[in-house]
Amino acid sequence: MADKLVERGLVREPLDVFELTVDTLAALNLGTEESPRVFGEKNASKAVQAIERAKTFPLSRWLFALAIPDVGKTTASELAAYHETIEDLAHSPLLTDVRDYHAKLSQAREIRQRDPQRYAALRGEISEIVDRLIASGFATKSKAKSEKELGIVTEVGPVVAENVLNFFSSEAGKHAIRRLKKLGIKPKSERISRQKAAALPLAGKTFVLTGTLPTMTREEAAAKIEALGGHVSGSVSRKTDYVVAGESAGSKLDKANELGVRVLDEGALVKLIQPS
Repeated sequence: MADKLVERGLVREPLDVFELTVDTLAALNLGTEESPRVFGEKNASKAVQAIERAKTFPLSRWLFALAIPDVGKTTASELAAYHETIEDLAHSPLLTDVRDYHAKLSQAREIRQRDPQRYAALRGEISEIVDRLIASGFATKSKAKSEKELGIVTEVGPVVAENVLNFFSSEAGKHAIRRLKKLGIKPKSERISRQKAAALPLAGKTFVLTGTLPTMTREEAAAKIEALGGHVSGSVSRKTDYVVAGESAGSKLDKANELGVRVLDEGALVKLIQPS
């Protein structure tokens, strides 16, 4: 379907999908001119409903979908936990501080011996950044003795910070924000405080989803699990708590059985996330 949408000029960039209508999709020929295979109104209606649902997805899902280098699902969730909207992220003082912290720290190490005065000034600037990042919760003190009082561990590293800031300052990033506004799509953070997250019923539990579930997509199941504090992984290991298996589950189900990981069907998952 995606190939044909592009081939027939109906979609030139991903966000064009959100302007598709039932009539346009219903007439889409998935076959060839010689052997046409029309998508049909019923399928088109389902597709448009799915597209409308996607407009309401939380900020983390949209950040991942933007395909910013080094921003995977986990990193997108971490960023969304500290930013309310995409616009907040595009002009993030937290990411600016992460980038500047590492740049200034590297510079300070280089000039420590040859320019003590400039080194002292840099330490003062770095100290201010450290205080801001720790106060925001975006960083914690490093336990490494070599780092001393200026050492911190940030939620994301300098490469991610640089990539995100560069993306949103680029023409592609600015264009994406303009299109989202035009389409009326305003992703919001689903952020939950760490204290609240720890108290959620599935906190600390790792799930793997495999196969086709009867009544919900894997994305919908993952959203329900994560809303209750659970973590959804793409691979099965001894640390996995549950594997949710649908039809045609495949190798992940085999791995779960091999490791003795508890396997749930959709009904068991629903009972877990919606206890009576």
